[in-house]
Amino acid sequence: MAKIQVPCPNCKQPSVTEIEQLFDVAADPQAKQRLLNGSFNVINCPFCGFQGQVPTPLIYHDPSKEFLLTYFPAELNVPVMEQERSIAPLINKVVDNLPQEQRKGYLFNPQQMFTLQNLIEKVLEGEGVTKEMLDAQRKRVDLLQRLMGASDDGLVAMVQAGSETIDSEFFTLLSRMLEAGMAARDEASVSKLGRIQEALLEHTEMGRQIKSQADEVEAARQSLEAAGKELTREKLLDLLSEAAGNDIRFNALASMARPGLDYSFFQMLSERLDAAVGADKDKLNKMREDLLEITKRVDEQLQARLNVALRNLDALLGAEDAAVLIQENPAVLDEFFIQVLNQSLGEAQQKNDSARLQKLQTLTQVIQQLITPGYNPELLDKLMEAADDETLKKIVTEHKDEITPEFIESLSAMMMQLEATEDKELTEKIRAAYRAALRVSMEKGMQG
Repeated sequence: MAKIQVPCPNCKQPSVTEIEQLFDVAADPQAKQRLLNGSFNVINCPFCGFQGQVPTPLIYHDPSKEFLLTYFPAELNVPVMEQERSIAPLINKVVDNLPQEQRKGYLFNPQQMFTLQNLIEKVLEGEGVTKEMLDAQRKRVDLLQRLMGASDDGLVAMVQAGSETIDSEFFTLLSRMLEAGMAARDEASVSKLGRIQEALLEHTEMGRQIKSQADEVEAARQSLEAAGKELTREKLLDLLSEAAGNDIRFNALASMARPGLDYSFFQMLSERLDAAVGADKDKLNKMREDLLEITKRVDEQLQARLNVALRNLDALLGAEDAAVLIQENPAVLDEFFIQVLNQSLGEAQQKNDSARLQKLQTLTQVIQQLITPGYNPELLDKLMEAADDETLKKIVTEHKDEITPEFIESLSAMMMQLEATEDKELTEKIRAAYRAALRVSMEKGMQG
């Protein structure tokens, strides 16, 4: 990626921006994601305020799919022969980057895409996403946009009229928009999306199915919560026996209680099976087969998620700017990633691998700063080391300019997170730091 001067598509004034023309998945696995999410060649014109993509020739290469795709914007009005000459160096770079044994015939016969949309659809097609699937998704997005603009009185009629478009993928899209609205604290959108969701659940077949499934999962959760500390392996087996025949509740129970489905549990199940006769024996035998399959599937899914998290961690550790990469791909920061990060920190400490430990700690600080903008690790460390309230007061007074509302909010967030843990000593230290920082902030406010 190079910073070059390009004319603004709107006012034609020259502006410096980063331009990426070669998306080579072989050299950069993140290139595909940048292409698909449109986070490339974006200009912010300082003269007219235009924000958008700069039309420029593009090359996409994915050796695993044997894709070498070219795109030359028609609005550039460049003759075909000149187009070929201008992209030839990029294609040569693709070939040069590959070992001799990986240079195949497709490299010498690039496929020309006539629009950027064609290019993106071709890339998605390689991922198993067909044009029909894209068309269906566009219909879902269009319907959801129309529902957002509908009056409350006309909402149900519009939902019923669009019932053919309302499938499980539509509900997934709705959930993502709800999450985005809540993250942005857009109360109006969240409220409207909530009313749309209620109408969908009540007035569509798919909605009723989803509600029924959700009710069964909730019933499974409540039965486990009701057992509480008295949830023994025997009690868990009884709950599963009662749910047998109800696939949704049975699967939900088994998945939620996976840690309890250990060797001792299956040994107890086998003992019951040996003592059973007739229909009870058949029922228990099927239960055992189903539970073995569920535990295998859950474990495989868990391991797959952990493997993805580990790859994401390695990518962030090797990234030139981890913060930018996280902001472009915020979904990587899930519970599996945090688990892998914490495990890696522990392993690096045990092995005295100071180089890796330093990288992991730096990444942890970057993540904390992104999650909690007011996070100040240096000041926090000083507050944690304070031996008494007098020392705390001295530290916050010396660093009063760093005691911002965001920093106080970060301490508050840490307190809430620690309340759920048993680390009472750390919780009390954070609480004391919060009180001292809040006191200084209030004093600053009164002086201002």
